[in-house]
Amino acid sequence: MKKAFYSGIAVTLIGIGLNFSFKILASHLINKATLTLYFTAIDIFTLTLLVLVGFRSSMVVAFSQLKNATMIINIFRGFLLLSVLISWAFVIPFLKHKMGVDIHYWYLVATVLSISGVLYFSNIIAMYRLYTLMNVITVLEPLLILFWFALAYYVFDLNGVRPLFIATIMSSFMVSFYIFYAKKRDFPTVSFQQPVFDEQAIKFIKNSVISTIEFGSGIVLLYMVVFLMMHYFSIDELGDFQVVTKPIFSYMVMLFVFPIFRFVLPELSKLISDKKIEEVLELKRWILRYAFVVSSVFVVVSLLFSAQILEYLFPPEYANASLMIKHLSFFFIFLIINSYQVAFIKASGAFMRALLIRLLGIISLLAVFYIIYNFYSQSVISVIIALVSSYLIMFLVSFVVERRLLKELKNSL
Repeated sequence: MKKAFYSGIAVTLIGIGLNFSFKILASHLINKATLTLYFTAIDIFTLTLLVLVGFRSSMVVAFSQLKNATMIINIFRGFLLLSVLISWAFVIPFLKHKMGVDIHYWYLVATVLSISGVLYFSNIIAMYRLYTLMNVITVLEPLLILFWFALAYYVFDLNGVRPLFIATIMSSFMVSFYIFYAKKRDFPTVSFQQPVFDEQAIKFIKNSVISTIEFGSGIVLLYMVVFLMMHYFSIDELGDFQVVTKPIFSYMVMLFVFPIFRFVLPELSKLISDKKIEEVLELKRWILRYAFVVSSVFVVVSLLFSAQILEYLFPPEYANASLMIKHLSFFFIFLIINSYQVAFIKASGAFMRALLIRLLGIISLLAVFYIIYNFYSQSVISVIIALVSSYLIMFLVSFVVERRLLKELKNSL
């Protein structure tokens, strides 16, 4: 498990380097307002299609238990179609007429279809546990985005937001086609069938919905910051967060937090099922050491070098993002440990408690922000303080829930 954990981090680091290169290149070629609008539009699309991402863990668990790919995939296809139609009907008009995204309607339609395609095939290979293919996609997708953006901007001389959307659309479609053909070597394509809604199917749908809401609640925390900044602060301050702070923070999460759910959660599920308490405790000690090392390095680099790094990589107008990153770095340790706590809670079967903890995080974010904004300071840092406060509150509540579940596990021996 630890070997897979660290190899996943290495591959993700390469993907992040490519993805960040795209953002750096775009920040030098596309004006700040246009670039901010593009990233915000992609965020809204992703948020709308979040139900597809949330299905992933329930698909993995259901397939490992039932081996019924036909039932699982056909139910998932129904939710996929519904999500695409909702985005088409509501999100695209919002982006065109409310946010003012100046691009042809069919670009936005193609964006919905291409992003949903990648999410669909990513869930399929996760369900089949095709880890090698997953690692290939981690590198291939940002590489293709860089290629298509450079082609559209330099070769076809497109400007504004068009080369950004073309890069997203073309890279997503190509990744989908690659996964479709690559996975056929191991697993055939499942035919379209109307699923039978028996007890197993109903349980799968229920777990998928809970998993979607729980996973989505964690993602919504970052998007909530975006919406608060859109409403209360300038486009310049939103750009600091969208173009620099959020990508860097998201990359840290991808590198050091997501592997906990990818590798540690299945291991915890097996250990808890076998009631191997000592192994569970040893795994937690390893996570604590891991969290301390990663967070310490993040804090030191942020405090000493973040301003210089951003000055070197980005245009001068993004310099204020350094202060946001410094605030986030101090609380990153709580995010890592809380991810382990939530994994332990879900591995124990307490999915609803995990969901309630995530929802508490969103409520805490809003409450802390409005208290700071209305009574103390109207600085943009108030949003960042609210975000890290929500992580701290979730950590504290999860700590209590984890201890109770561990005590129940010990008593069951």
